[in-house]
Amino acid sequence: MTLGTSRTLAVVRRFGLLVVFGSVVGLLLHFGMVGLEAFFIGEPALVDFKNRFWRSAFSFPFLPILLMEVVLTTLTLFLWDRLRHTLHEAHKLDMQREQNETRIRTLQRVMALLAQHLAQQNNQILQQIAARREKGQQTSQTIEAASRRISEILHTLSEISFLPPDRKNAEGEGVDPLVELERRLQERD
Repeated sequence: MTLGTSRTLAVVRRFGLLVVFGSVVGLLLHFGMVGLEAFFIGEPALVDFKNRFWRSAFSFPFLPILLMEVVLTTLTLFLWDRLRHTLHEAHKLDMQREQNETRIRTLQRVMALLAQHLAQQNNQILQQIAARREKGQQTSQTIEAASRRISEILHTLSEISFLPPDRKNAEGEGVDPLVELERRLQERD
């Protein structure tokens, strides 16, 4: 799997941009609210955190800023949760794709090994048929037909085993290699 195709990396990039953009917008909103408050309130608000903390913290001049901070904090927590969920899903999809690619490579190797051994055995049969013909002996048409059929099946198996896993048919649907193998074998019968 390459880093360019990783879903996890795409999610991190997208949410990273969102975090940077959200931080800049949040700071601009905060400074804008403070600027508006300073513009509309002619005299500075008296803040007495020692004696009247709650009354000062929730006074009229600080209420819009407090409300904006609560909204932005809630939005940040929501986006953080969405990021965690999306990263988890992307990681799961990346792992499934990696497992599928590994499974396909393994099956292709198994099919190639199987085809190689069957071809060797079929070649021995063909050599025996050729040796009998050279001696002028009669060969069994059933054995020759079966050997020819084995060669055709091996050819079809080789073609199917190395088809790309995301191959589509004429209707744009995915092609299952097992169904395709059965279809081609039935066509040859």
